[in-house]
Amino acid sequence: MSPVVSTVSEEALTLPSVAAPSLEGISVLVPTPDDLTQEDLLRAFHEKRRALATTRERQPGESLEMGDEVQLNIVGYCDGHLIPFSARFGMKTELAPIEALPGFCEAVEEGGKVGESMQIALELSDTYPVEALRGKPARFLVDVVGAHQVTMPPESSPEFLEQLGMGGTLEEVLLHLRDKLEDEGAAELWVRARDMVLDEVARRAPVELPRALVDEELRRRWVQAEGQSLVEHQFDVDEQREALQGWLTDPTTRADAERRLHIGIVLKAVTEAEKLQLTPEKLEQLIRDHTAPFGLTAEDTHAALRESPETTKRLTELAWYLLAVEHVMNKAKLTFEGAEQG
Repeated sequence: MSPVVSTVSEEALTLPSVAAPSLEGISVLVPTPDDLTQEDLLRAFHEKRRALATTRERQPGESLEMGDEVQLNIVGYCDGHLIPFSARFGMKTELAPIEALPGFCEAVEEGGKVGESMQIALELSDTYPVEALRGKPARFLVDVVGAHQVTMPPESSPEFLEQLGMGGTLEEVLLHLRDKLEDEGAAELWVRARDMVLDEVARRAPVELPRALVDEELRRRWVQAEGQSLVEHQFDVDEQREALQGWLTDPTTRADAERRLHIGIVLKAVTEAEKLQLTPEKLEQLIRDHTAPFGLTAEDTHAALRESPETTKRLTELAWYLLAVEHVMNKAKLTFEGAEQG
């Protein structure tokens, strides 16, 4: 094991304790979401077409085209150092322009061939996610692991519309798709409401998070997201340290880790103070409701809970969290901006 990856503790994190906050009088006003745009609708329709497209695997040495489904290994460098969060291995994506990285996919199309490697030099945009690197020159090492040519079905063909099962005409399909996106937007609004409530609960119970605790949480995230892959692809220890350091020092990533730890600590205090009970039936129901959007059935949930002691432990911890969130949300008053009542 890499000496960098092995610095991550396998023991449970020791969390500071906090008194459970009062759950009385929690009230949040959820702002109106942005209106659905024509671009949103066309993007969703594009994805529906791609799902029903025909594909052909490109052979080693074959060139790429925009619209291909590509599998890439990517690592970026700036100022002679590994760019934080840039390492991606086996990433599958449509070869299409990326707003945060203009010119990248165009360069992959121009010079990329299946089974070959390439370097791409470009200037990071003013909207690049890592704020400190915006506007700087960078280079990306790219391996084109594989690719499929994608042939999209004609958007108005009867065969395509029948396969899609959303209406007999293009206009009907777009109306159906708009309704679906609006439903998804409503679901996202509830997620926004939940986050606002949890932030209010955390605000009522301030806690001092030791720096070492946040560092450990970030190390664990880094190992799962890219650390282990860097080891498997034989990046040296110095580059691994650079990658990890990027996670430890990025303000946005650190703030998110602190927020999640804070909320988790406060919810644990709530479960104890409110004497919440997690029965086997409630455990299965919470996990089932949580995984249903991903297509898992009740039988899948039942099997997962008995897969192994480690899996059971992780799912039980998740269920305790979900139980506390459910309890807190039942205590809160939600008002959606523009709605007549909360």
